[in-house]
Amino acid sequence: MVQDGTRSRGIVDDAAVASLHAGLSAAREDGDRRPPFAIIAECIAELGVPLPRQSADLSLEQAREEWLARLRSSGRSKSALTAYRVALADLLAFLENRPGADAFAEATIVAYLDGYRERARPAAATYYRRFTLLRHFFRWLSRRSGVPDPFLELAAPKKPQQEADWLTAEEFARLLAAARSPLRPRRGLAERDRLVLLSLVATGLRRSELIALDWADLELEGPRPSLLVRCGKGGRPRRQPLPPQLARELAQLRHSLGAAAEEPVFCGLGGGRLQPTILANLIRRAASGAGLDKRVTAHTLRHTAATWLRQETGDARLVAAYLGHADLSTVSRYAHVAEEELHEAAAAVAARSGLEAALEPREVGKQPGTHGSTRAGAAPRRSAIGQGGARRRASARS
Repeated sequence: MVQDGTRSRGIVDDAAVASLHAGLSAAREDGDRRPPFAIIAECIAELGVPLPRQSADLSLEQAREEWLARLRSSGRSKSALTAYRVALADLLAFLENRPGADAFAEATIVAYLDGYRERARPAAATYYRRFTLLRHFFRWLSRRSGVPDPFLELAAPKKPQQEADWLTAEEFARLLAAARSPLRPRRGLAERDRLVLLSLVATGLRRSELIALDWADLELEGPRPSLLVRCGKGGRPRRQPLPPQLARELAQLRHSLGAAAEEPVFCGLGGGRLQPTILANLIRRAASGAGLDKRVTAHTLRHTAATWLRQETGDARLVAAYLGHADLSTVSRYAHVAEEELHEAAAAVAARSGLEAALEPREVGKQPGTHGSTRAGAAPRRSAIGQGGARRRASARS
């Protein structure tokens, strides 16, 4: 090795070699699992020695498919995979229109992000998600292949703090009333929409979780009815309590349909599984018919369930457990929520939503104004909700 201080011309002396070995050892001790050449390349770059660029020979399309396959194998949700696919496809389309642009240069990524904001006019939350998705991808690719990370020194946009809308009990009652009286009544439409709205607000399920439910996932008999969310956010399953009143109505619906265990609980009018666009449309119709100024979505009803439950109990850990928050298994303050508390939580949400009053006078399959809406020999239902339990615990804590 030449030891004449010619490092600036690309020649590495013995001291630099020793520094490389020390850097590699330190990285391994710190748990860095990148290939050795990637760590060495980073160390050499820090010494100021120029290296041949590897990015020209790297296919972003192939890297994208490998990244998506990696995410699928780790159980990431369908919506997460779609978001990554859309973001990377948009970036690749941008690069195709700029021959010779270096995808691994910070200036190229800045130009793409500026163009994306100007072209798509995304909301702050949407732009933040696009930035972080691409940053995760390039961070992985840089560690895996030793190419430069164009996001390395890019400051992330401030994460937007959004407070989602929620409905008061009076607003939700108006939403239900509008669902019972659609502008274009079709057989089964009003009953389905009403039951969907009640299920969303009584359980706090996410849109994808509600749509994915099969009858086999529901346990409707016994004193503690529940449903199984097979693939929640992050691919995590959980068992969700059901208010007894809602469980009875769902049991009646299944009986009237003669539905098999593998069939979906909520369907479109054609009989297939309810689709996200149809769910969004039915909520939008009901909100419009109710004259609500708020933007109402499935997430609004989930947030409504959380808000009502917090108001009823004052217990944030119970709300987190009831909604299946991602960190429930690792955050100690969420770790001791008893099963009985969760079922009392279901009763509290049902009481706030007026669930019993909404379900009491109706029979599954009957439209407003039809005859025979009372079941023969059926006794009036009485509330099984222990409304005072959760409030007594909240009072004791205060």
